[in-house]
Amino acid sequence: MDDVRWFAPNRFCTLVVPPLRARGLSIALEGDRPARLAIAMDAQVAAAAYSFAARHRSVLIHYLWDLPPWRLGRGGPDWVWHVFGRFVRVPRVGRRYAERPGYYSRLRFVANHAREVWVPSAHTAASAQERLGVACRRVPFCFDSERFTPAPTTRRRGLLTVSHLMPHKNQAALIRAAARLEPKTTVRIIGRGPERASLERLAATLGVACSIESDLTETDMVTAYRTAEVVVCPSTFEGFGLTPMEAIATATPVVASDIPPHREFLGASPRFFTLDDDDSLVAAIGAARAGPPPASDVLSGVTIEAAAERFSAGLMPYLR
Repeated sequence: MDDVRWFAPNRFCTLVVPPLRARGLSIALEGDRPARLAIAMDAQVAAAAYSFAARHRSVLIHYLWDLPPWRLGRGGPDWVWHVFGRFVRVPRVGRRYAERPGYYSRLRFVANHAREVWVPSAHTAASAQERLGVACRRVPFCFDSERFTPAPTTRRRGLLTVSHLMPHKNQAALIRAAARLEPKTTVRIIGRGPERASLERLAATLGVACSIESDLTETDMVTAYRTAEVVVCPSTFEGFGLTPMEAIATATPVVASDIPPHREFLGASPRFFTLDDDDSLVAAIGAARAGPPPASDVLSGVTIEAAAERFSAGLMPYLR
């Protein structure tokens, strides 16, 4: 029997596994061998982790990154049960969750039946308490501190942002700000998503040289951060906020939206700007260009090793 069956949708969600194994934990990333504890590291794998835990009578910990308010709206969940190894859902009568009601209804079921729900930030903890009715334990994760490091390099004039191309990521604000800078500066966006065509049209209308890229190698991604003049993180909503952490780790000046998770983890390292205030964003970019590199000591609590220490402390009571 393994100590932990670790459910994760990608490599990022397994960053703390090697140091946990080094502490003596046996952790399986796949398969159906019994384990004393199961952990679902993302909503995408929550249902599979719950089914595994029910099948093997394992303790279940659910890691909940965020609850985007526009996904739930003012609606409520469908009724969900887990019967004979399968989820059964009956749509509720009346107003349901605004988007993907079945997905978020199952997520709520898993959160309410897990032994513990862990979250990366105080903001997500408050959201989960309000919308799902569950008390959460704040256990911040990490950025890839082994990969994102500073290195001597030549910075190219221009602004970089890295994120999915979604409305709440707010890349349009960056393009509008770039159009107002003197002289106009280039914008490099790394990501994919449904907002691509809209962003390209906006850049063309405002005369901003804007490139949108995806599928970069891990090496190319690090190089993009290291060579950027300023990394801008204009998101209106985050559960954790990786992009500014990665930028600060490469000693690149950062501009970040003034939202709770950015304030919670980044201290005074970025230049903050007020949402829906393009003047504030333009001023913050100017200050970042003129100022010194950000202080990286703010990231000491979100390295891989620091997160592994927190996870180990949280897991061990169930494994003794």
